[in-house]
This record gives sequence, C-alpha cells and structure tokens, in this order.
Amino acid sequence: MKKLFSLPISIGLLLALSLAGCEDEKKSDELIIGKWNVDSGKWTDYENGVKTDEGTMDFAPGEVTIEFIKGGTGKLTEDSEVSTFTWEIVGDLLIIDLAYDDPMDMDYSVTETELNLKFSYEETSGGIVYREDTELYCTRD
Repeated sequence: MKKLFSLPISIGLLLALSLAGCEDEKKSDELIIGKWNVDSGKWTDYENGVKTDEGTMDFAPGEVTIEFIKGGTGKLTEDSEVSTFTWEIVGDLLIIDLAYDDPMDMDYSVTETELNLKFSYEETSGGIVYREDTELYCTRD
C-alpha cells in the first residue's frame, strides 16, 4: 500500500518539475527576436547536382546585421544599407520575405547567443540547374 501511494506522488512531482522547467525555456520565435551580427558563413555551388565550387565568408563586426522585430518584421543591414523584411516561423522553417525577392525558406537553429541559418538559391539557365547552398553563423549583438 505504501508503494502504490508513493508512485502517484512521485509521478506528480516529476510532472510538476518538468512543467516548471518548460516555462523557463523560450520558444524559437522568442529567442530569435533581437539584433544579430553575421560573423561568418560558407557556400557551395552546384551545377546539375554536381559540386563546382565552395568557399567561406568572414564579416567585420557590424558589417552585416539581421534584426528580428517582434510581430514579424525585420531589418537587414549590409555596409550601412538597410533593407526591411517580414519573417515567420512555420514548423522547423524560418521564412524571410524581402520585398525585392521571393520569400526564402531557411533551416535555422537559435539559442540565447547564436543563430545559424541555412538556405539555398536555385535557378535554371540554358538547361543547367544552378544551386548555391549557404550557411550563415551569427551571434547576438
């Protein structure tokens, strides 16, 4: 009888502790809010699925920043030139829509201090499919 009584209490305590822990964790759409410095990145080019080139990028502090504003708007600053965008998180994707281009679906990961973005751009010309995969590594400003 004593063991049966202590099992529901143990389960209740575990549930209470796990729910309390969830309150402290921020969701991705909350963590992403703020200004991020793009520190570095890498890219890989493909033609018809065959890798043709790859490289890395390094940026000076403040050279490229991305700011996510609560409510789904944002600012991209490159060498003091500012572009605005809208954004939303749908499932595991971050969708950024710059007014002058098609919306971009990005894989992303975010913590309190780091944001990593992965995206691809593809076009077909002369029967050749060109694709560039890009990864950007950002830290909170």
